[in-house]
Formats: sequence, structure tokens, C-alpha cells
Amino acid sequence: MSGHPFGLLEQSEEDALHTARLLNVEERPFARVSKRLLGKDSLLRLPAQLPTPPPDESDADQEADRQKKEQERRQWREDVMLDFALLESTFIRIQFLKDSNEKERQRYADEKNKILETAQAVRDNTAELRVQLEEAQRTLTLRKEYDVLAEKITNNRMLKPREEQRANLEKLNAEIADLEHEGQEYEQTWIERREQFDNIMAAGKQMLRVIRGEKDEPEKDEAMEDGEEREDGEATKENSRMGTPGLEIGGEDDDANTKRSRGPSQGTGANTPAAGGESQTPDAGDTVPAPAEKPMDTDMMEAGETPQPAPVSELEEGEAAEDSVEEGEHMDVT
Repeated sequence: MSGHPFGLLEQSEEDALHTARLLNVEERPFARVSKRLLGKDSLLRLPAQLPTPPPDESDADQEADRQKKEQERRQWREDVMLDFALLESTFIRIQFLKDSNEKERQRYADEKNKILETAQAVRDNTAELRVQLEEAQRTLTLRKEYDVLAEKITNNRMLKPREEQRANLEKLNAEIADLEHEGQEYEQTWIERREQFDNIMAAGKQMLRVIRGEKDEPEKDEAMEDGEEREDGEATKENSRMGTPGLEIGGEDDDANTKRSRGPSQGTGANTPAAGGESQTPDAGDTVPAPAEKPMDTDMMEAGETPQPAPVSELEEGEAAEDSVEEGEHMDVT
């Protein structure tokens, strides 16, 4: 005979059985119905064949027995109906209790979720408040340090009041504005001076080009006239002129310089020799030193340097000496 493998149940299965079992109050209607239907006094358990009645019974006795049995059946039927009604009410009660339990469990679950959410929100808020508290503590510490520094500054007697400091700042700002304006003016002045300098340099270069062009033609003419003057016997006059220093510029400039140098001598008569007197002629060894050579002056002028004119006194002395020599020669001839 093989036995069923009944073993120990797990804790979850045992809990499920304890939860699903019926209470004594709920089990009583089932027991009454089962006892009423399956008991030894139940009409469902009567034998299928009735016992043989005794022969001495009368019809009246049989009728009484039959009525008694019908009464018993009627009573048994009423009892069974009552038991089933009680069982039905028990079912309804159990169903209502189950529904209410499910609602309560759902309500408990919702409340649990709400409580968990509230607890999580409280934890988050606590963490945020802790961070804010730490930040506030750092700010408080920093403010205390600033208060100590501010107290040291305000209690220092070496510092000037705010009004005076504000006035000094305004003065400094005004001076800065003046310096900026002055710097702008200087910048504009330097720009104008640079433009003027550029204009002067351009004019000087133009003048050099004009002078260089005018100097080439007189030199060719002088080379051609040298032979004629030497044939006429005017070597002395040419030698005196070659020894006299002067500005080598155009014809109009030579005439202007000659008139300017001769004006004072002719007006005052200081350098004009008297009639029959000795003319102040320079000796051969007393010739005035000539200025720098032409190629060097030309190179310097081309390099952009402003040529320095010879001193006026030396030029005037040389031209006066030349004039005196020429006048002396004319006087001797006449």
C-alpha cells in the first residue's frame, strides 16, 4: 500500500491555509446541512424496500402511520430549507467580508504608499535643509570674518572720513579727464606737425628737383662761355669770382642775393673805395674758404636732410670783397 507523500509545508503555504480556513461561526451552517442530509435520521438514508406490515394492523393504524411519516417529512423539509437559508446567508456574509477586506487592504496599501512618499519627501527635504544649513553656516562664518575686518577698518583713526574720500575721488577723476583731454590735444598737435613736416619735406624735395634741373643748364652755358672770356683777357675777374663763396641756386636767387649783399655797401659806402684811394682787395692767400663741394651737398639733400646755409656774415664779406675788387678795377681803368 503506497502512502501519499505528505510533507511539511512552507511558511507561506501554512499562512495561506490559516488565512483561508473557516471560523467556528462560519463552519457551523455547513456542519448542520451535512448532518441533516447525511445523518442516520435523514430521510435520504431510508431503505428502498419497506418492511412487511404485520397482518393484524388495521386500516386506521396504517392511515395514522402514513400521516405521521408525512408530518415528519414536512418537518424535515422545513429544517433543511432553514439550514440552506442559513448557509446562503453565511455565503453572503463571507462574500461581503471578503470584499470589505479587499477594500481595506487597498486602502491600507494606498495609505502605505502615501506614508512612504511622505517619508521620502521628508528625507529629501531634510537633506536639502541640511545643505542649506551648511551654506548658511559658511555664510555666517564669512560674515563674522567680514565684521571683524570692517570693525578694524572703521575703528582705525588713520583713515579719512567718507566725504573727504569721495571729494578726493572726484578730484582724481577730474584730473584723469583733463589728462585724457590733454593727451588727445597733444595727439592732434603731433598729427598736424607730422603733416606739416611731410609737406615741408615734399616741398623741399620738389625744390631740390627744380634746383637740380636749373643748375644743369647754367653749368653747360658756363663751360661754353669760359673759352670766350679767356680770349677776351678777363681771367682776373673770373679768378676772383671762382674764389668768392656763394649759394649755387637759380638765376633769380643769385640776383636777389647780389642785390641784398650790395644794398648795405652801396647805401652806407663803407666798403666802396674812395676816388684815388687804395681798394681793399684780398690777397691770394687771404681768399675766403669755399663751402663744401656740390656733390656732397647734393647727396645730403637727396638723403632728405635740410641743407644748412652758409653764415650770412661770411657770404656778405665774400660778396663785399668781390664788389670792392670789381669797383677798384673799374676805377683804375677810368
